[in-house]
Amino acid sequence: MDIKKVLVPTDFSDLSNLAIKESLPLIQKLKSEVIFLHVLERLDHPDDMTALFDEGYAYLMDRSNALLNDLVVEAKAAGLEAKGLLKNGVPYLEIVALADKEKVDLIMMGTHGRKGLNHLMMGSQTERVIRHAKCSVLTIKAS
Repeated sequence: MDIKKVLVPTDFSDLSNLAIKESLPLIQKLKSEVIFLHVLERLDHPDDMTALFDEGYAYLMDRSNALLNDLVVEAKAAGLEAKGLLKNGVPYLEIVALADKEKVDLIMMGTHGRKGLNHLMMGSQTERVIRHAKCSVLTIKAS
């Protein structure tokens, strides 16, 4: 399997940071390009709070772009070809769509490994990506 392009989705959580830390050495060995993706879920429902929400959303976009840029700089310092993308929407749908659009060979992402009621209550973006992605998905489980 020739892996030329790897997608690493992140929500900037500790779990995502662990997945990135674990994935970069493998991506280096594969000499693959890495794409970091962050998805913001914007809830559009205009009301009296919309202006405040828009201001907060703008802040989240700026912060997310800055954090993505930090990841790209780190990857490039490690000798990788890298880029960061910020999308709006439902995370697993945006991850799968970007993987298709960019012709990604592998998606690497963290998972909590929740089971039972916790899994039913929280759902799993990772599980949905695994079900819908056309490429391979490597999960990194939190310890």
